[in-house]
Amino acid sequence: MATGKIPVARISELPSGQTRKFSFERGGKTVEAFVANVAGEFVAYVNRCVHVPIPLDLDDNDFFTCDGKLFVCKTHGSAYDPQAGKCIGGPGQGKSLERLPLVIDGGVIYLVGEE
Repeated sequence: MATGKIPVARISELPSGQTRKFSFERGGKTVEAFVANVAGEFVAYVNRCVHVPIPLDLDDNDFFTCDGKLFVCKTHGSAYDPQAGKCIGGPGQGKSLERLPLVIDGGVIYLVGEE
């Protein structure tokens, strides 16, 4: 794994309760991920359900439940704690999404440690 910084979003473009998808390379393969603003905390995860390895969002870039409190797999209904990524309801309960490391520099959110 390289030690680069990949810009994924500007803080100003991601208000609380919003998400944005991005991609990065890992081991020669493209990985889809998303960054979310969870009440002012920025978190990023690989966009893959822990139950069946498919995207959580059905390609609409919307990862939150209707009340904005949890992430949800729109195919299976698995619900995830946004801060920890842990599945707390539905198929895959107890497993966690793969969290990605972020840094913020100059108002830009970066994924770190990837190619």
